Amino acid sequence: MNPDRSALRTCLILLVVVPQASLAAFVPAVPHIAADLATSPAAIDRSLVLYMAGYAIAMAAAGVLAARIGPRKVQLVALVLHVVASVAVAAAPDVLTLTAARVLQALGGGAGTVLARVYVQEALPERQRLPALTGLSTAIALTPAITPPVVGLLVDHLSWRPIMLGLGLLSAGTFLVARRTLPHSEPQAAGNGSGLRQVLARPQYWWFTAAICLAWCVYFTFITFSSHTLQVRLGTTSTVFSLLYALVVAGYIVGSRIARRVNQRYRLEQVLLVSGLVSLAATAVMTLGAYLYPQEPLVLVVPMAVAMTGIGAAFPVCQAGMLRSVGAHARSASGLFFFLQMTSGAVYTGVLSWTDPTESAALSLAVLAPAAALAVLVTVVRPAQKGRSGREKSPVGSPARPDTPQARSSGDPCRTASPQAAER
Repeated sequence: MNPDRSALRTCLILLVVVPQASLAAFVPAVPHIAADLATSPAAIDRSLVLYMAGYAIAMAAAGVLAARIGPRKVQLVALVLHVVASVAVAAAPDVLTLTAARVLQALGGGAGTVLARVYVQEALPERQRLPALTGLSTAIALTPAITPPVVGLLVDHLSWRPIMLGLGLLSAGTFLVARRTLPHSEPQAAGNGSGLRQVLARPQYWWFTAAICLAWCVYFTFITFSSHTLQVRLGTTSTVFSLLYALVVAGYIVGSRIARRVNQRYRLEQVLLVSGLVSLAATAVMTLGAYLYPQEPLVLVVPMAVAMTGIGAAFPVCQAGMLRSVGAHARSASGLFFFLQMTSGAVYTGVLSWTDPTESAALSLAVLAPAAALAVLVTVVRPAQKGRSGREKSPVGSPARPDTPQARSSGDPCRTASPQAAER
């Protein structure tokens, strides 16, 4: 591989690790932060919701600004903001200051989630895009799997403040790497608005967007409230919670790896169908177990780990489907895609936070609802695809036909039409 491209892929992994680490490191520290700031864990949980709101805004803004002034400038400024915000988090004297600093931290970190995908599409040849996207997905999965156990061990013996300061050091190091590695790219022409409107008129774009929003609500609801449920309600230590949390995220990793293997033989939509049904079945079992054994942590964690295999497969599938549909308009369209994903989780958990869904049964129901909606979406709502001639093709869940010219010529491992064909 070209050394410059190898360095770029390493840089892109760091860009997606920064916001994931900022989120994952915070979760096991919630009770310690609440005690230190003389507030309730529920108040700290709300800061998680506002963090995700800032994360969503960052991704929408990053896509728009990248189209206007170029992704490199946007990414470097965002990393500087993340460094400053991380120092403010570590020094926060009260919950209001902490929450405001966390929002700024999200604004700085969230840009990388979008811009890393933009660079994959714009700076790498087509044959290297799938390995690069897989690397990003793996990093996104491994970061919340590794970070909570480490932080859980540290916060039992060390203040949470130096841990939060360490996030600033991570983003400072990423800034130095990005400054040397990210290629310069030109702003997009102002006339691209009409093309973007064509992308937003495509049912496939919105179908994958709706799917990732619901999948994210399943995931984010659990990580938002599980710390309170498992540590406060059920009495697990920070270390035990971190290990249980790592088990859940391990399910995500397994799901993403399975998706990578099976998408060589099945269409994206077929993989997403199975993912949605697996998530529904597992969360239904979790809900039943929570009603029968409300004081047992494993009745929440084990089914959630299974559900996360479905969610872990759904995330990269939805992202690949979105990129397939946007063609040359990846900057703004990707920003909107990830903005809607993060906003859905922030809104859903924000509403839930006022009902205090931290009892086992209430948390399981809160997770089951979006899982059920995802299953309905992937089984009932089946938008047709457009072929080169503009005529509707078979429904998205129908079997792929590898003997078609489109399938043979496509670079997509799922044997779907290429982005270029979709643009035509």
